[in-house]
Order: sequence, then C-alpha cells, then structure tokens
Amino acid sequence: MNLKNLIIVFLLVISYCIQAQDRHFSQFYSAPIYLNPALTGAYEGKFRLGLNYRDQWRGTLDNPFITNSGFVDLRMKLPLSSSNQDYAGIGVLFFADKVGAVDFNTNNLSIVGAIHKSLDNRNSQYLSVGAQFGLSSRNMNYEKLTFADQFNGIDLYSLNTNEVFPENNFSFADLSTGLQYSVRLRKNFTVYVGGAVHHLLEPLVSFYKAEDGGDSRLPRKYTVYGGTEIPVGSFLSVIPRLILLKQGAHMEVTAGSNVRMLLNDYSNMALHFGAWLRNTKDIDSVLNPDAVVLLAGFEFSRVLLGFSYDLNLGSLSRFNSGRQAFEFSIGYLGEHEEDGIVCPKF
Repeated sequence: MNLKNLIIVFLLVISYCIQAQDRHFSQFYSAPIYLNPALTGAYEGKFRLGLNYRDQWRGTLDNPFITNSGFVDLRMKLPLSSSNQDYAGIGVLFFADKVGAVDFNTNNLSIVGAIHKSLDNRNSQYLSVGAQFGLSSRNMNYEKLTFADQFNGIDLYSLNTNEVFPENNFSFADLSTGLQYSVRLRKNFTVYVGGAVHHLLEPLVSFYKAEDGGDSRLPRKYTVYGGTEIPVGSFLSVIPRLILLKQGAHMEVTAGSNVRMLLNDYSNMALHFGAWLRNTKDIDSVLNPDAVVLLAGFEFSRVLLGFSYDLNLGSLSRFNSGRQAFEFSIGYLGEHEEDGIVCPKF
C-alpha cells in the first residue's frame, strides 16, 4: 500500500470514529448560532447574515472534507417589555458536511430563537436564553465502497459484493438549548460567558433500524465559553477567548486572542489578526495540543471577512505534507444600533 492510500485509510478510520461527534469551525465566534442558540439576535442591529466554509486535507486527499454553514437571524424589541430594552431573536441555520472520499453527507436545517432580558436600568447587563430545533439527514454513496469479496485476484476490486446494505439515507430530529450572560463595563469594554447543550435527545444516528441493531446515538455536546474585549488606546483592542467542548469521551479546549486595529473610525474599517491553540483528548489520551490556528480578518462598515489556517500538531501532521485546513467566513450586520447585548465576533 502506498503512502497516499495509507493516508486515505487513516483518515477514513478517523471519519468513521467521529460520526458520533459534531464537526466544528476554528472560527467558532463567526458561527454564533451554531455555537449557541442563545446568540440568536444577540448583536447591535436589526438583522444579520453569515456564511462559513471549512476545507480540510485538500492536496492530501483527492476529495477533501468540506463543511459549510449559513445563517440569518432577526432581532426585535419585545412589545410588552418595560422601560428596559428586552429583545427577542429568531433565525434559520443551515449546516452541511461532506466526507468526499466515501461521499458521506450530513445536512441540517434548524429554526432558532432566543430571548434577551436586560438586568438593569442602564441596559448594560443581559441574560440570553435560546433554543434550537432542527431536522438532520445523512446519506452515503455505497458505490464508493469496496470490500474483500470484490477483489478479482489480480489488481482490481471489480467483482460484485455479497454485502447487504441498509437504506443509504435517513433523517432525525434534534434539539439544543443554551444561555449567555453579558455585561458592558465601559463603552468599549465587554465581558461575556455562555454555555449550550446540543443534541438534548441524543438521537439515533445509525443507517440501520433499531430492530436491526442500529442503536448508535449522537451524544450530547456540552459547550462552555467566555471572552472579553479590552481596549488598548483609541485604535487597538485585544479580544481573548476560551472555549471548551465535551462530547462523549472526546474533549476540545481552544484558547487564544484576536487583535482589532482600527484604521478608519468614520467607516469602521479595521484589521484583525490572531492566534489560537487547540487541545484535544479522546478516550485513550490526555489533553494534548492538536493545532495552532492563525487568523487574518478585515472589517469594513458592517461587513466582516475572516480567513484562518490550521497548523496541525497531532498525529496526522506527519502524513499531510504541510497541507492543513483553512476556513473562510463572511458576516453582515444590518441597520446598526447601539445597545448592550454582546455577541462573540471577530
């Protein structure tokens, strides 16, 4: 077996093992609704749009792992709220993930909503609570698979197989919830902490029916995160963040900071750059460094563009010949307002 085939087998084994886990974005803060449904409508504006794209192992595999996500959410003032500025948010989230080598696809469409309750008369503190309901589908192209009984004895897997397959697609419902507390200590100094629980019902995610032994469930995913924005002078701010993800036997801890450099106050033009360290563990390991994530971004008016690149430090780094993973994100905030709800962004 040559090196490239060895890499493919190795990655497919990993892909199979993580079917019971969620895909993730290194730029988790640019996919806020995916991070926590409580962040629906948690921003200074009336509507928001966002797109995320992740490409992994391109060049190493003929068909890389590709993840896409898009969302739109609206914010509106609650009609029966008191003098405090209480808001509600509602939105739609789409998520698609593809393992190209075996044509294994996961798609999700969710409706999300949140309530943002002001906790003081100055509207400097908010408690946000949200929920997400979605429908997911998974499918696989069996023609991409080969088995031992297909080997013709010479050089090809050209014979018919006697394997019996289940239906190659299925769907399931999913439910998640979350909350966040945010406080604005000064005009440009904010702090927030939040958490979410995804897959509350731990849905079945097997291609086989339950009566046929398909009892594989998607474990609950627990997310805890926090961050702040610290102004350093009039044109520079530091934005440190920490996030912890726990799903089944697997854990991921990512910590780092972005820096925002204001170039033009009138047009809100700014540069962003940062670095993050991602640490992971599974059932057979302790928490170890997995990747360094480098970010560059550009902000103009109400548009945010971001590009990040993962430098792998784990066991796969010796196989991929320097070809890692990159992400691209774009967000747009419509009809900017000056209120106290805080949402992670660049």
